[in-house]
Amino acid sequence: MNSKVAKFISSEWVLGILVAVLSVLIAAAAYQSSLFDSKESDLNVEGQKQLTESNSLYLDANQFVIYDYQMYDGWYINDGTNADLADYYMASFSENLSASMEREEGPFDDQYYSEMYIDAETTYEASMTAFDDANTAGNKADSLQLAVLIFAVGLALSAYGSIMGEESKIRFFFALLSVVSLIFGVVIYILTLVG
Repeated sequence: MNSKVAKFISSEWVLGILVAVLSVLIAAAAYQSSLFDSKESDLNVEGQKQLTESNSLYLDANQFVIYDYQMYDGWYINDGTNADLADYYMASFSENLSASMEREEGPFDDQYYSEMYIDAETTYEASMTAFDDANTAGNKADSLQLAVLIFAVGLALSAYGSIMGEESKIRFFFALLSVVSLIFGVVIYILTLVG
């Protein structure tokens, strides 16, 4: 490599700038990582809450379906033999069962079950979305921690290089590795934040 370029890269002020820039980037990446860690935690809590709610809604829907089956059985047994009792059972149908009785595929067709479980399904989907978002935030936090590690290595190399004599060949090597760490870390940092 050209001796002027080598001398420039290993100069005091370049190493000083590297120390300053890498220190700031370490702080920024660590702060961003902690924000994503916090977001991951919040989203996991929200996902767990939604999942618990979804399970509760599934149990409620199951009870209503069982109740509808019982009312339908009571109506079916009494239809044509005891009109008053059949009417009593029919009046106890849920709205969804009453609507499914009017459909050609009913009763208890696919639409009936979809309508009975819609709230549980919607809440379950919301919980899975929260867990997916938490996973994404966690991955970003991990990538930012990698950037912190790379910046820290670059900082150590530039700091150690700055205490060596100006004519030392290893000073240039440390300075060059510090620049490479800076570039590699910045690429990871930017890709993590925009990705």
